[in-house]
Amino acid sequence: MDIEVRYQKIIADLEAGSRALVRYSAEEIDELTQIFEKALAEEDLTALEKILCLVDHNAVDYAPWEPIILKALSKNLPPHLMVFTLNCARKHIIQARFKKGHRLDFDFLQALKKLLFSSSPEIVEWTLRTIEECGNQGVFFLQDFDKIKPPPWKWFNQHQRSIREIIAMLERRWSRFGKV
Repeated sequence: MDIEVRYQKIIADLEAGSRALVRYSAEEIDELTQIFEKALAEEDLTALEKILCLVDHNAVDYAPWEPIILKALSKNLPPHLMVFTLNCARKHIIQARFKKGHRLDFDFLQALKKLLFSSSPEIVEWTLRTIEECGNQGVFFLQDFDKIKPPPWKWFNQHQRSIREIIAMLERRWSRFGKV
């Protein structure tokens, strides 16, 4: 599989307004999995960006990618790559598990909790968006929201403002559970 050609095709499709979803064969999935693991182990950020794009634009969720995505979530990746990784987690962990009626793994929730305290407001914002997808299991994070709420003087930053708005929405949604 030529990662660069696939990546450029997805980018071109996105620029043309398409959803750019790709259906991979079983062989391509296996090859992509190996390339994904190798890029993550070598911390090849350029390759990882392209691979995460391919993984994110897989037409269907693929649960066997969960361990690799969990490894990526535990790495200290630049914000744009962590956002890609969180989007992959939404599809290949949350969506895949919920489709089968399974609960989210505690390791995944712990990885998200660590990202909630990231120094990057963009990562915190996208972590909260991922937590929103967790359904009622997201209540696990309710007690941490007060610790990460940005003060009013930071609301001029779009990510900080989004953090505040998402937290307010989730607190309203989960108010019946009460604070732990």
